[in-house]
Amino acid sequence: MLAFPEHISPSAAKSYLSCSLRFYFERVAGIKKPTSVALHLGKSIHAALQAFHLARWRGEDDSPEFVAEAFEKAFLQLERDQGPVNFGEPSKREKAIGDGLRVVAAYLASPEALKEKPRAVEVFLKEEIPGLSVPLTGAMDLVEQDFTPIDFKSAASKPNADSAMLDHEIQLVSYQLLLEAIGETPSKLDLIFLVKTKTPQVIRISSPPADEHRKRRVTALLEIAVTGIANERFHPQPGMACSWCSYRTECAEWLPN
Repeated sequence: MLAFPEHISPSAAKSYLSCSLRFYFERVAGIKKPTSVALHLGKSIHAALQAFHLARWRGEDDSPEFVAEAFEKAFLQLERDQGPVNFGEPSKREKAIGDGLRVVAAYLASPEALKEKPRAVEVFLKEEIPGLSVPLTGAMDLVEQDFTPIDFKSAASKPNADSAMLDHEIQLVSYQLLLEAIGETPSKLDLIFLVKTKTPQVIRISSPPADEHRKRRVTALLEIAVTGIANERFHPQPGMACSWCSYRTECAEWLPN
């Protein structure tokens, strides 16, 4: 009997399609690894921006001081709850805190910072989508008044617009599918990159709403992940990412059943 997942999210689908064996180690076997500095910093920045957007939505204090404090609280809380973080040495930890505070401040001072009350913050949807065997879920960082879903990404260098949209196609189109399932159509699909360069940059990349071809393509990719998980198809998918994958040891021991 096939073991279908209860639902599929765009992040789970992308993880499975990138490397099904890594997906297994991480999400099925639950093998924990030290958190990378980049991931820890990205989560802390995300939490600070969430605090800012929620404050703007509620009409509460959304000052730079409040948001900086939210970043530092998240940094410590995530370190306790999801650590250890692979800082290597104390100086790298202090540098990460400084980098994060600069990135958050750059967002607040940028033209991309939310100016009006958002329609929703961290909105979670779970909907039945035609062509999918299980419900689709998604958590959108921010939804603007015109129903534009925005996802925030931390990056070490300035992104290429075409590559960024291709890399995050499953996520963005999934958000559109979820919004359409509740009767709303976004005017566009947006990514905001928070670039951790010496002078932080804030870059918005927009894509028009997906046409039927894009929606069918993404739905098919989601279903491939669902059926692969259900059939327990987990195997190595060698590529460039193998050089920095934290599951190299476990992967080397893999043999087919």
